Amino acid sequence: MERHDIPLDRFKFDPLIIKNRWLLLGAGDFKVGRASPALGPLPYNAMTISWASVGQMWNKLFFQVFIRPSRYTYGLLEKGDGFTLSVFPSASKPALNLLGSKSGRDGDKIAASGLHPIASRIVTAPSFEEAELAVECRKIYWQDIDPGHFVDSGIMEHYAKGDYHRVYFGEILALRGTDSYRA
Repeated sequence: MERHDIPLDRFKFDPLIIKNRWLLLGAGDFKVGRASPALGPLPYNAMTISWASVGQMWNKLFFQVFIRPSRYTYGLLEKGDGFTLSVFPSASKPALNLLGSKSGRDGDKIAASGLHPIASRIVTAPSFEEAELAVECRKIYWQDIDPGHFVDSGIMEHYAKGDYHRVYFGEILALRGTDSYRA
C-alpha cells in the first residue's frame, strides 16, 4: 500500500471510520525496543479504540481520545509526549479486535496480532506498517471525565464500575496515508 505525507490543510477524514472500522492508538517509546514480558514492562503498546473525535480547538487540529486508567496503555500514554492513531483496511478487523480485547500486561499482543510496528517520524509512539493512515499527535491537554457533569443519565451505563475515562487532546503533527485521506 502506497502512503504519502498529507499536509494538514489537505486532510480529509470521515468520522464514521471511528465507529465502523475503529482506530489503533499507539503509546510509549518505540525506539527503546521490544522487551520480553518476562523481563518487565514493555516500552510501547497499542490498543483499539472506538471512542474518539477529530476537530479544531485553540487554532490546532486535534484528535481527542478516551482511555480508562485501568488500561495498560494508559500508563504509557501518561509518560509519553504523544500518541499515534492508525486506520487499517477492513480486513485487519480481527487484529484490531485482538488488540482491543487483550492486555499488554499479559504478553506481547502486538506480535500476536500480526501487525508490524514502525518508528513514527515525530512522536515516540509507534505507527504501523499495514495502516492506510497514520496520525502522529502531541498531547496538549487532558481532563478526567466527571460524572457530575453528565446531562444525559444514560451515559452512566458505560461506567458500571466507576472507571471513568481520561480524555486527551492530541495536536495533529503529521499525517501519512493513502490518497483516500487527501482532500
